[in-house]
Amino acid sequence: MKLKVWMILSLMLSIGSLVLVSQENKEKDARVSFLIGKVQLQKGGKGSWNILKLGDLVSEGDIVSTGNASKTTLLYKGSEFKVLPNTKLKISSLYNESKDGKLEVQSGFAWFQLVNLKGKKFEVTTPTTTAGVRGTAFSAFHDHKTKDSSFCTCEGKVLMNGTGDPKDGTMQEKGNGGYYPGDGAEPKRSSYEGIIVKFKSLPPFKDLMKKNISLKNCLSCHTPQGWTPEDSVPSDETYGGGKM
Repeated sequence: MKLKVWMILSLMLSIGSLVLVSQENKEKDARVSFLIGKVQLQKGGKGSWNILKLGDLVSEGDIVSTGNASKTTLLYKGSEFKVLPNTKLKISSLYNESKDGKLEVQSGFAWFQLVNLKGKKFEVTTPTTTAGVRGTAFSAFHDHKTKDSSFCTCEGKVLMNGTGDPKDGTMQEKGNGGYYPGDGAEPKRSSYEGIIVKFKSLPPFKDLMKKNISLKNCLSCHTPQGWTPEDSVPSDETYGGGKM
């Protein structure tokens, strides 16, 4: 009888330990909540690439890579990291109570909505530019061939630090974008007022896309209204709608 009770207690303790480990992993890692096409993961940024699946965990140091017409969304503490086609995103640091967060867009286009920072800083970098935020939504793009980078602010504010910015950076507010040429020329500023309205991209946006082809990635969230794009991108499941 005593042996049976001991076995039951041991089993309950084991289950409890597994639950605690699962909760800890959930807190320290990001989770794949949405996935289309072929998406790969390089653990620790080194070695072989493995196919990423829905529900998989992504840890600090990992690199996520999407192929053509592929896309994934990572959730972390309510924040969303959306990785669009032909993009490599490194998870450098995931914020918590004791440290800041940092992600690196090594190439391609990604969109971020950050919540629950609780006073911690968060940076998204490209090889040439850094965006510092404190609770906002914005996109980042980097072309590894031309070295061009660009950032668009959807909500809140982003402090830009790149070639041509003052030492203390340039504050970029909602509805604006910054384009940083890879040749080191002065950054170009854009305003999307009257061009993007909520989830609609209006006809003037088509002309902007001709000058900056990376803007086609915006069509993941913003549906063309009154014009037809030549190329499409995988549609966003929801704008800021992910749940952890």
